[in-house]
Amino acid sequence: MVTKCICSDISFSGMKFKADKHGLKNIKDLKDYISFGVNCKLCIPYIELMFKTGRTEFEYTEVTEDE
Repeated sequence: MVTKCICSDISFSGMKFKADKHGLKNIKDLKDYISFGVNCKLCIPYIELMFKTGRTEFEYTEVTEDE
């Protein structure tokens, strides 16, 4: 399961909590509150899915390089 930004060690559930608390609707807005995705950026597609689906845990196979 993919549950966090590994580089920043921040869980998607923590990100979702912050997004919900502040009414944030996208990654750009969330970056005003939390630093993530600055190194490998592998978390970005999962965070996009978080905003689309409301989920905070993902199978690794849910995001591919083709997306």
